[in-house]
Amino acid sequence: MARSLLVGIDLGGGGARSLLLDVDTGTTTIASARWAFERVSGAHGLGFELDLAAIWNATARTVGEVLARADARPEQVVGLAVSALRFGSVVLDGDGRVRYAVPNLDARAAIEGIDLARSEGQAIVEETGLWPMPIHASARLRWLQKHLPDALSGRSTLLSLGDWLNFRLCGELATDFSQAGCTGLFQLAARRWNDERISRMSLPSTIFPRAAQSGECLGVLRKDAAQDLGLRAGTPVGLGGADTQCALLGAGALRAGDMAVVAGTTAPVQGVSCDPVIDPRGRVWSGHHVVPGAFVLESNGGPMGATLSWMSRLLYPDASVPESRLLEEAARGEPGAAGMLSTLGAEVMNARAPSMPFGQITLTHMTSGEDPNPRRHLCRAFVEGQACAVRANAEQVAEFIAHEGSPLHLTGGLSRSDVFAQILADICGVEVRATSEPVSSALGAAFCAAVAAGVSTDFVTAAARWVRTRSPHRPDPARAEAYAELYQAWCRLRDAGAESTTPLAAAHITSWALRAQD
Repeated sequence: MARSLLVGIDLGGGGARSLLLDVDTGTTTIASARWAFERVSGAHGLGFELDLAAIWNATARTVGEVLARADARPEQVVGLAVSALRFGSVVLDGDGRVRYAVPNLDARAAIEGIDLARSEGQAIVEETGLWPMPIHASARLRWLQKHLPDALSGRSTLLSLGDWLNFRLCGELATDFSQAGCTGLFQLAARRWNDERISRMSLPSTIFPRAAQSGECLGVLRKDAAQDLGLRAGTPVGLGGADTQCALLGAGALRAGDMAVVAGTTAPVQGVSCDPVIDPRGRVWSGHHVVPGAFVLESNGGPMGATLSWMSRLLYPDASVPESRLLEEAARGEPGAAGMLSTLGAEVMNARAPSMPFGQITLTHMTSGEDPNPRRHLCRAFVEGQACAVRANAEQVAEFIAHEGSPLHLTGGLSRSDVFAQILADICGVEVRATSEPVSSALGAAFCAAVAAGVSTDFVTAAARWVRTRSPHRPDPARAEAYAELYQAWCRLRDAGAESTTPLAAAHITSWALRAQD
């Protein structure tokens, strides 16, 4: 039997990853390449740019490596698709040349974003499901009108980073609903560009590409792109989508009521709905799933993975894998962490009032002074605090999407940890299903390629066939009452900390401003 393979490419904040999915066996092979986004001089720390040539080279390298690792031939690849970070923006001119390219970190449109929020925030929430922010394309386009107006001619095209890669692959200018919905200019319920708002912004409507359903076959791999990637020219290129929504698909969260946490650098918590649900207070984001007819509502636990890495290096700088060491120590700590509580790297999303990611740890020698290894309790408190944040954000989503009693899907880097998964189950009081493949954004992109190439009839079939989970982690009834009390104490600490860290945030902003002036 001929071997059939699918490629899912994921462009994230830290690098590119390519995943090769064997259609018949469901086995996956991964290759990755890291990068760092370039800072813009003179932008006071707010400006970042995309080096698209470097991104293309890294992508090509990972595709070549994953083929080599799987001992695969180019002709065995029957389709590919792309998942990419949200809130990245690329503007091409009429000849396909790049005029502007920034990642999700670029916040030079801060003033424009604030102005939009003040003047039209509530109307924009009701239309798009997103409270205006500087990283949305709506704010960036206003910034471009002031600082680079020539980039916005009638022949220009606004793309996401993933859309740009699709253009390089097959020459087509298009976007999917999940990426278009991140711009602040796409109507949530109608699934179309907001022509009235675009006209009021004095923008040519022609700069916005065709929006289509993920899983559509965009075209075929061009000869020059195929040569760089080591694939066969003519290979079908499917329309993928936003990284978080692709991660939900790769984790098997695609039906109404499903909820998942993508515990990576940050920790989006998304619930799936069959209707376009909006939080009128603007705390959480509404958007489109990559699954046809489905919508998502998203809260976010903040920089969990980033803080875990920082804390691990702080406590175990000499460990070969500091993150694993911290989680091992957390497993040795007792539930409740000897009375310690932590809100580090544990946020509850409020897009309408974003804040600096400060956290606190309550420490006293009186609860573990005689312990020969008190760090185990500190590690336990840190992980328990992050699990509490997942619960708080899930509850925020559950205000609008019924989820009670349903399993919580866990994917992303932290899904590798049985320690984290079990603590999450105990604190949330629900079964946690951790994916066997943590790189689920790339896996979800491979599912998009499967539908586009006709290998799978739909996403439900693809997920049933290829999503793998480890043994479920179920809450321990013996710990339920204690963890219920711990969660309430954590909520009180977090609420109190929100006020106490305001002067600290101001001090950091002042320090940043002084460095920027230097």
